Amino acid sequence: MLGDSPAITSVKPFADAGITDPRFGHIITLTTGAQIELQWVRTSPSSGDEHDEVPVTGDPPVPVTLPELPSSGRTSIRLIEQHLAALIVNGGNPEIRAVERKSTRAEAGLRPCCVIVRMHSGADIFGVFRSLAPAGASLGGGGFQQGEEV
Repeated sequence: MLGDSPAITSVKPFADAGITDPRFGHIITLTTGAQIELQWVRTSPSSGDEHDEVPVTGDPPVPVTLPELPSSGRTSIRLIEQHLAALIVNGGNPEIRAVERKSTRAEAGLRPCCVIVRMHSGADIFGVFRSLAPAGASLGGGGFQQGEEV
């Protein structure tokens, strides 16, 4: 679903990129050449994780307009966050109840961009911007530093 964008040239799971800790995440490369290391972190539903996971489904979120990302130059991190959230929403996954953007909160904090995926099971999955690199630069391997653009 993250690769379903003309603004994204590749989506590589952490394992394919040689990243073993943390295990869950993707390296996303934009058409601008910028790269985003997006780490996925899950919270448990209120019932806990002590039993076999049974998918809980319901109505997926209503599709939204996919905001365009520029094909060259620098890109706003908030626009990238909005773009990724829209891709997830538009995927139509019946396990997903809602998708939120941390940057839209009044108190977004020092690292304001994060995609929050709310599941029908009660679990939440956070897509955290772990590292960012503009075109021609290398990813920093973490640090969770967020500038205004990449």
